[in-house]
Amino acid sequence: MRLVSTPVHLLEAGIITEQRYLGVAEAPSALAPEVAALARPAKRVRVPFLPRDRYLTAARESCRTLADAVAASLQEEARCLIVGGECTIVAGAISGALTVEPDLALAYFDAHGDFNTLATTPSHFVGGMCLAHVCGKKLGPLLWPGARSIAEDHVALVGARDLDPGEAGNLAASKVRQIPFDPQRSDAPGLLAFARKRPLWVHIDVDVVDPAEIPAVDFPVAGGASVRALCDVLTALASVAKVRGVEICGYDPRRELGPRPLLPSLARIAVAALSPSAALV
Repeated sequence: MRLVSTPVHLLEAGIITEQRYLGVAEAPSALAPEVAALARPAKRVRVPFLPRDRYLTAARESCRTLADAVAASLQEEARCLIVGGECTIVAGAISGALTVEPDLALAYFDAHGDFNTLATTPSHFVGGMCLAHVCGKKLGPLLWPGARSIAEDHVALVGARDLDPGEAGNLAASKVRQIPFDPQRSDAPGLLAFARKRPLWVHIDVDVVDPAEIPAVDFPVAGGASVRALCDVLTALASVAKVRGVEICGYDPRRELGPRPLLPSLARIAVAALSPSAALV
């Protein structure tokens, strides 16, 4: 399988906000070669992440660098494919994409809402607040001059099934569209109508998949859809929307033993939204 269409730029961004997620920071080095074999990128960029002892500062600076890289790629009429890292990469990706596509929509696949704020978070984990952040509920540690926000009614949260109480309240009060995605609703009802004929960014935390299939994540939640169902939905998205970029995150290679058998499935997920079936040869 290979992609044929507009050029793809592969961006590797192992950004994390806490030392305990170092395994997730290693995901680009493990997964990017497999993704590159399918996507055949015209350009491949590594976004530096140099935390030393200041993880939040390093995350902000790397997100800022990622935003510049995304904007540059979109200005070249390429599509972005980002391998992270934590979900925090969305702060850089969306800010950069909005400078080129101000009417961008976001399909955010995640088993969690990532919609806590400082007033509702039980853990103070920045990754659990990053979608709220890009929707305008700003977090100081992820702010830089010129950082942009996306309108809530341009966002669809897909597959979230583990919400903190305050987070659920935040979402209920927002204009973010919540779309189910599970074994009973594996077609993510309403998602294609949301995305149709729009410039679209796709965020995929791989914990949206059933952990029986993708167990190498830090926050597994039972009840997700299958890898095949996710790839089918992503391919369908690519057939109705103008997908400008995809980011895949949440994979922890330290949680795999042996030869890392999950890599081919993860790579297929990563490229599916860039490859409607007619473009796979």
